[in-house]
Parts: sequence; C-alpha cells; structure tokens
Amino acid sequence: MSTTATPSAASGDAPRAAIHDLGYKRYVGTRRPQSTRWRVIVKNVLATSWRGKWRMKVWMIQAVLTTVGVGIPMYLSRHEIVRELARKGMPMTWADALVPMSFSWFAWLAFVLGITTASAQVARDLRASAFEFYFSRPVRPIDYVAGKVGGVTVIMLLALAAGPVLLSVFRVTLSDDIDEVWTTLALVPRTALIGLLGALAYAVVPLALSAVAPRPRITIALWVGFYFIIGGFALGLAVKLGMPGLAAINLPLAVKGLAHGIYEVRPLDSSPLPGVVPALMALVGYASIGVILLHWRMRQAERSGLGGG
Repeated sequence: MSTTATPSAASGDAPRAAIHDLGYKRYVGTRRPQSTRWRVIVKNVLATSWRGKWRMKVWMIQAVLTTVGVGIPMYLSRHEIVRELARKGMPMTWADALVPMSFSWFAWLAFVLGITTASAQVARDLRASAFEFYFSRPVRPIDYVAGKVGGVTVIMLLALAAGPVLLSVFRVTLSDDIDEVWTTLALVPRTALIGLLGALAYAVVPLALSAVAPRPRITIALWVGFYFIIGGFALGLAVKLGMPGLAAINLPLAVKGLAHGIYEVRPLDSSPLPGVVPALMALVGYASIGVILLHWRMRQAERSGLGGG
C-alpha cells in the first residue's frame, strides 16, 4: 500500500492523499501442467551442457568423426577385392563386426561426457543452493530427477547410440540382395536397444554419484574412480576366477559384451566379456539403482530444508 499526493478540484486547496492498492494479485496466466515440468529441466541441462567448447561440443564433433571413421572401412570391406579374398578362404567380416566394436570407442566419449556434463550436475545445484529455487516452486523431486536423467540421457544417446545406429543403417545399404537386407535390417533395432541401455547407465551412474557431495571435484573423482578402480577390480576378479559374467560390473565391458553377444562377434582382444544376460542385467541394474538413489537423495534434500521448506 502507498499514499501519493493528488491536487484538489479547487486551485487553492492543499494536496490530499490518495491510497493506491499495490498488493500482489493471484497469477492468472498460463500454467504448465505438473507432469511436464521436468521438461524445463531437460532443456536447462542441454543448454548449459552446450555452453563452452570442452563440456559437450568438442565430444559431439568427435562422435561424428568416429562414425565417419568407422563407416569408411565398413564400405571398403564390401569392395570386390575383399570379397575375392573371402572366396579364397580369407573370411572378412569387418562390415558386420565394426558396429559392435564401435561401442567400445563411443563408450570412451560417453565416459568423458560423464565427467564434463553429468558427474557434477547435482553437486553444482547443492553447492549453489539451487534446491531453494526448485522446491519452492511446484517442482517435485521426481520432476527434478526426471529432468536431469532425461537431459543427460539425451547427451549420452548422441554420444553412445547415434553413431552405432547410423552405422547399422549404413550396413543395411551395403547389402547385395533382399535376403541380406532383411538379415542386417533386424540388427538396427537391436543396436538401438544396446545404445539406449548403455546411454541410460552412462547417464544415471554419474548423476547418482553427483548427488553424494556438494563439491563437483569430489563427485567427478568418484565417477572416475568407479569407472577405473571398481571396473578394473571387477575385470581382474573375472579373469582370476574364470567367471566372465563378473566383468559385467565393469560398465564399458557390460556395453561391449551386450553388443558383441547380440551381433555374435568375437572381440579382437582376449579380455573376458560377459554374456548377453549378465550384461543386460548389469545395465538395467545400474540404471534402476541409480535412479532410486538419486530420487532418495532429492527427497532427503527436500525434507532437510535444502528446498527452502
């Protein structure tokens, strides 16, 4: 409320006070449905990740270059010279093997993006007290989790899944007859499934670790430690015990094992690879447990006052 002086009708009268109501009014504009508010967080994750050269842009360029680099030998492997060698007893299966093999290279890009875009997401919000903004608005913890997971998963899909899917489609175009087209075409949705599960795991695990502490340096170190130390321990245990299924705890080997198992291609190296079932269970387990832990941590933040009550 405020008072301002207004002149009277008579020229000689003294100014009189008029009262104006400056109180806040109820918002009557367009309201976004509660079920769609997580999309705002997805857009925010993508927008902030795209800023700067080293956070996302350079790795997306690297993903494009890797896709082209794998596609060239795929095309050359279908050349008549290579086919002639195959007829002479030198089987060349590069066109079929390069798609599952490419997941190993794209997984490295996903790991780096886990460092630059995922493993510090929640930690930055905790440090900046951003939950006072999120939860003071009609944004629920599940909306926050869905937004963060959705945004980072889109980034991981571009890094980990887009290249192999395009390569699998390119492999279809290299077919000689309709029978080969149908055989290779069936691998496209399977490649997409591998990419989706891998992208989810590579998005959720660093995000869950980013909620452990409010310092991004600590959460980034946790992601790197999980990737190399825990993964290396699992690989060593699988080799020592002769149980390849234990290698599924190693995140990149889980993706690699699923891809090679579905394509029925042997890896070039001698490292143990988990079968399709343990690899699938590991990826689904990582994604599920990570989402549960992330949501539990956000509920804790909301109830402990980090959300501003």
